[in-house]
Amino acid sequence: MSAWYEDTFGRDYLSLYPHRNDEEARRDVSHILQLIDPPRNESLLDLCCGAGRHLAALRHAGFMNLTGLDLSADLLAEARSRLDAESMNDIQLLQADMREIPGNELYRTIVSLFTSFGYFEDGNEDERVLQSAYQALSRNGTFLLDTLNRGHVLANLIPSEERELEGRRISIHRNITADSLRVEKETRITQPGSPETTYRESVRMYKKAEIEDMLTRIGFIDIHFYGSLEGQVFSNTSSRMVFVAAKARS
Repeated sequence: MSAWYEDTFGRDYLSLYPHRNDEEARRDVSHILQLIDPPRNESLLDLCCGAGRHLAALRHAGFMNLTGLDLSADLLAEARSRLDAESMNDIQLLQADMREIPGNELYRTIVSLFTSFGYFEDGNEDERVLQSAYQALSRNGTFLLDTLNRGHVLANLIPSEERELEGRRISIHRNITADSLRVEKETRITQPGSPETTYRESVRMYKKAEIEDMLTRIGFIDIHFYGSLEGQVFSNTSSRMVFVAAKARS
């Protein structure tokens, strides 16, 4: 049986999140530039790049050495089409597992956006993602990860919702697992003349201290946490948890 993330991130996934668009990506990149100011002439990896909207926004912001990595062939195909349409065919795209980023010390900056952390049943596998990023960073490189904030999710979970989207009925159900460690989502798509399609997601909700411990064990230094990409002070009510960490020079 395949893992949920191998089935969920296909072409249907893109249509379910129309608000995750180019305008939002440009805002995200603007905030990232203010938060960490990555050097535009050095290599940057968008880890779990999806359909490439942040890669396009980064290129428009002046970044010339860009790579995107994702496991989904469908999302990478969409990214390639998008980037080529904007004459960005030099941006490299890699199909790979985020626990096994190809190459050592290749990237000056690695960013991972829109909750691409906490996918694995075993927490040690999540830590492997951070280890892989550390190994792929050049000396004094910077890692930024934007993920969900456990406290905010627990306090604001919407158990169910329904909406119409392009002639389809979208039914979403969310729950917190009995151990309060994961948030799970089931999305059912129904439309006339087609069988019902169901997608599932399950994401581990980490506490700030847990991620900080993992980063420290791996060797990251200068670890900072924020409540958003805008650099807001982190608190239990923050909508997001953003951490920035550096790889030591030696």
